[in-house]
Amino acid sequence: MTKRRPQVRMACLLLALACAITPLAPRPAKAEIPNDVVQAAKNGLDYLARSQREDGSWSGSYGQSPGVVGLCLLAFLAHGEVPGRGPYKDTIDKAIKFLLENANAETGVISRQGAQPMYNHGFATLALAEVYGMSPDPAIERVLRKAVDLIVRTQNKRGGWRYQPMPYDDDITVSGCQMIALRAADNAGISVPRKTIEKGTEYIESCYSQGGFGYQPGSSPGAARTGIGVLVLSLTGKEGSEQAARGAEYIRNNFPRPGSSYFYYTTYYCSQAMYQVGGSAWKEWDEKMTKQLLDIQVRSGGERGSWPETGSAAGRDYATAMALLALEVKWRYLPIYQR
Repeated sequence: MTKRRPQVRMACLLLALACAITPLAPRPAKAEIPNDVVQAAKNGLDYLARSQREDGSWSGSYGQSPGVVGLCLLAFLAHGEVPGRGPYKDTIDKAIKFLLENANAETGVISRQGAQPMYNHGFATLALAEVYGMSPDPAIERVLRKAVDLIVRTQNKRGGWRYQPMPYDDDITVSGCQMIALRAADNAGISVPRKTIEKGTEYIESCYSQGGFGYQPGSSPGAARTGIGVLVLSLTGKEGSEQAARGAEYIRNNFPRPGSSYFYYTTYYCSQAMYQVGGSAWKEWDEKMTKQLLDIQVRSGGERGSWPETGSAAGRDYATAMALLALEVKWRYLPIYQR
């Protein structure tokens, strides 16, 4: 990713300042989003607002992981909510504060002890990059720059990343997370070396096999990993490649169902990937995915608006955030969601 010229960087700053007043992307035409989807998203956000802890984290065994906090925060931002304003401002502000407080001032890693650092770091960096694009707070910028520097310096020789912030191993899930975080940071005006992106893209391409993408080079393909592969290629200018096209077909032929392994994780990544593919492939995916998610959303009781932990061991709040993010792709508010 190239370094922006001064006038381009100034334009990005003005755009970010404008986002403190209005959402980043134009609101979709009302007819594009059915009323039941609008209500489902609101119910989901209301649930997340209720279940947030006072320290800004969420409930469940993984709710205090910066990665899950980042995903919950993204669910609000993808709906068009912004820091410091609106009905969810306290929820958003507490989540941002939690992420900043869990950033290591020396290393730059955003994680908690005992967690898988780079998973947490990638999703937390993605969330802070989207926040910074809306509200260019110097405190967020300091943490975000260090977070990006950590990703850059821990990339291994093959171009990938894995669980620990060390350049010695790799897999497509952790690597894809870092690549998307870097793209979001670049969108927000944080400089990212072109070489890092090129090497990362080459690594993702090396995971292609048998029409889809595997966990590591030479591994058999899976739907979630293929979603990551197609999404990263789309975000790095290779949306027209044969690998991306075959990957999209693989996703169409391997639609995830509730109860399957990594159901929400798969739905989250494949929804973004198919949105980038666009056309009839996206329309078909979106109709099936939306109906399926609305069918299993909890409609009554104290957990109203949430999604059950089917196919997920990371908790109800994580499941709810991932379901919301899949639905909210069509809102088009986040830069990372735009084609």
